[in-house]
Amino acid sequence: MDSPTLAPNGVLPSARSVRGMVTAPHALAAQAGVEILQAGGSAADAGVAIAAALSVLYPHMTGLGGDAFFLYYDAAKREVHAYNGSGAAAGLGTLDFYEQRSLRAIPAQGGPAALTAPGAVDAWFALHDRFGRLELARALQPAIAHARDGAPIARSLARGLAEEHEALARDEGARSLYAKPPVYQVGSKLTQPALALSLERIAREGRGFWYDGEAAAWIERASVRSDGPLRASDLAAHRGFFTEPLRAPFGRFESLTTPPNSPGIALLIAQRAHDAIDGHQNLPLDSAALAHAGIETIKAAFADRDKWVGDPIRLKAPVEQLLSDAHAREIAQAIDPYRAAGSALASQTAGDTTYFACADGQGNSLSMIQSLYHHFGSCVGVPELGIVLQNRGCSFTLDRGRPSSLELKKLPVHTLMASMLLENGEPHLIYGTMGGEGQPQTGLQLSIRIAERGQDLQAALHAPRWRYGRTLGPHVRGVVIEARVGEACLAGLRARGHRLIVAEDWEESMGHAGAIAFDRPNGTYVGASDPRSDGLATGW
Repeated sequence: MDSPTLAPNGVLPSARSVRGMVTAPHALAAQAGVEILQAGGSAADAGVAIAAALSVLYPHMTGLGGDAFFLYYDAAKREVHAYNGSGAAAGLGTLDFYEQRSLRAIPAQGGPAALTAPGAVDAWFALHDRFGRLELARALQPAIAHARDGAPIARSLARGLAEEHEALARDEGARSLYAKPPVYQVGSKLTQPALALSLERIAREGRGFWYDGEAAAWIERASVRSDGPLRASDLAAHRGFFTEPLRAPFGRFESLTTPPNSPGIALLIAQRAHDAIDGHQNLPLDSAALAHAGIETIKAAFADRDKWVGDPIRLKAPVEQLLSDAHAREIAQAIDPYRAAGSALASQTAGDTTYFACADGQGNSLSMIQSLYHHFGSCVGVPELGIVLQNRGCSFTLDRGRPSSLELKKLPVHTLMASMLLENGEPHLIYGTMGGEGQPQTGLQLSIRIAERGQDLQAALHAPRWRYGRTLGPHVRGVVIEARVGEACLAGLRARGHRLIVAEDWEESMGHAGAIAFDRPNGTYVGASDPRSDGLATGW
């Protein structure tokens, strides 16, 4: 087979098309989205197809047992809608529940970690019912086929299966699904007949099967078996909701993201502060000066996030003040261009997620993210359904009086966020990534490269990245940075006092980003997929 043709800069060229575009972190999921677009589906239909396919192809990062958020641009009405598909803490998930088990923190694995209702399937129905054109069963067909007939194990999944083998083997349900062989090889076929049946029943019986019927009963059975608090009544009570996106200026664009309990506001705060830095447009893209400025704006944005991002019913963030010109100037003026500032420890941790985007021929556009949180979530399996349950509940703390404190029916502080940039009220860029608290950081770097500097999409996703956060343990903060950034940048950051962990090139924890841009003068779409993933951007 011939090698793919590279652009003159050594990067695969961005995908281009006329009728529609999709990007996803797995190539077969992207192809599922295009198949649905070709069948006459909308961006919403294609999004459901991609979400379901990823649940089969990337079950270590996403699935029917997880959560989802999205932004959807309705071209006919020129409106953007946000959806919060996160599940609340179980009715039995109280402080007493964990104290009785002598737990000082909610564990990342096991039954007590499976604390929140899974909201992804609800989000699929919300997206389809409001914006879809095809029958839901048609959108689910590619995923059903991959689950029933099997699909090759991708590089990222093989790594996840190896890393979590022992944890999966400890749970009776998960062991039967994902821990039978001692080693799963890249390219070997994984069939998931129970998951195929679940998807078929969702297509045939609707939302009720999952939240009010037999699926909810099976989830309760798995939770009880693993000593978890989740019950069928928690699924019956779950309702995701449409809400207004957060909006703020970014250069000549309007930046939109999902509101709390999503952490998207951290990206908007950082973008606003970036714009307020004198001479920011003159800082070279791969320079220590630009990386330093970005890291310092993220530190400030995370301080705001940790104070104000929580359940939106219980905690009302002062959004207008946080996104104001005055706050942006305050952050920018506090940044010393030659010295790194200290910061408090943030509460978030790394997470594994799937981000995807699609646009149809009418200009309808979807920015969507779906996740189990950590690899295989809680590692608690529901064998009758072919799924594992998320561990999003471990982002709660058992301390009292904090935005992340566990309370009855409370939404957790999330890492999931979806983003887009509008120009003159229409989408200019749809973008996002997986990566826990790296999501707003990668979003900042991509928006600077693509929107502010006009860099080609694929080149921007190919470029080396940094990520500020925990590096050497729970009490040490620093900057993980890919070596390809170059010695000059590394030396400049060290000279400013940054603690660096130099990662290998194409470090997966830097995220599986995806992006779609609109080349309006030519009437075409441009798409890109992250080389750190198993993904593809493709159109028709």
